[in-house]
Amino acid sequence: MTASPQSMPPPGSRYIEDPQALITGQAVRLLRNGAETFPAWLEAIDRARERISIEMYIFSDDAIGQKFSEALARAAQRGVQVRLLYDFVGCRGTPAGFFQRMRGFGIHVVAYHKYRFWRPRLWSLIRRNHRKTLVCDGRVAFTGGLNIANDWVCLADGGGDWHDAVIQIEGPAVATVEGVFLRTWNRRAPKRLRLDPARLPPPAPAGDVALAVISNSELRDRFVIRRAALHAIRGCRERLYLANPYFVPDRGILSALRQAARRGADVRLLLPMSSDSLILDLAARAVFEPLLAASVRIFRSRSVIHTKVLAVDGIFVSIGSYNFDHRSLAYNLEMVVNVIDNAYAATVVAMLDGDMAASEELTGERFARRSWLGRLLERLAYSLRQWL
Repeated sequence: MTASPQSMPPPGSRYIEDPQALITGQAVRLLRNGAETFPAWLEAIDRARERISIEMYIFSDDAIGQKFSEALARAAQRGVQVRLLYDFVGCRGTPAGFFQRMRGFGIHVVAYHKYRFWRPRLWSLIRRNHRKTLVCDGRVAFTGGLNIANDWVCLADGGGDWHDAVIQIEGPAVATVEGVFLRTWNRRAPKRLRLDPARLPPPAPAGDVALAVISNSELRDRFVIRRAALHAIRGCRERLYLANPYFVPDRGILSALRQAARRGADVRLLLPMSSDSLILDLAARAVFEPLLAASVRIFRSRSVIHTKVLAVDGIFVSIGSYNFDHRSLAYNLEMVVNVIDNAYAATVVAMLDGDMAASEELTGERFARRSWLGRLLERLAYSLRQWL
């Protein structure tokens, strides 16, 4: 007996670890870098009429941060319930007065795992909220790798021009994204500011894209994002692109990438020539040699690649806040959106192709000429990967 068309899984669901997690009826859009993302975020904030849910790992008191602070203040003053959850360590360079001014405009602001030196808790210092999400009126949701800081502003406007990507979602999955935010918010906000996600009806279908929102929690599902990525990598048949700023994979991910290349798949990595962490850069280089030996192609960009994207076989795309390092695996709160859609995947692959064309491809012959001291430092850094 054959399954009815209604019960057939969407094409490409083989790349999804749990196909039952797929939510159909979405419209999705890729936003590239701050040049596309920041205007879209500001427009959504200005259009909001009921509530705004926003969480940021970094929210800086700089030109772009002040622009967002003013937009959120305008929303609060016209009666919108604005909930802002920022990470205390991620915002360690942001003055406390910046957030206090927001509270003065009626914005509900909560710090995630605020560290109190008179009551030290190492565990809360290590465990961070690394998500970057924005949901407006339960109508539109955004998540990806961008923080609100001048590093993501284009060079022409005086920024660092970091390369990154965000997904914009409209449809029933918006409620799922906001529900993830609210479950974290409700554990830390005063009772009067809490909002039960079960009370929020999901939006109507807005398109024909299927996707899964994958997030870990503070106490369980620590490895759910890794498992989902590993499942997609193992399912690769033809092509796999992976962009990540802090690429220090565990041996399971490393083995899966090498096996995909040995099966004949076109496996490519897009990494920064140097990130904002020298020790992570050294640890990343420790895995280059076995990857190159397996015919994995490695492209390194002189621009800072902060993009966190996995694209497989022209139909599967995972985009979000997750780094392929131990901190994202074990300690941070993270979110990715795993999309099954040919058109969206083609847009993402075109973005990555453009970044790789502007990058330098690393060859095994050239990499083998590095010094013995460099090799030693790489191995030492990789041995410390669980502490980075």
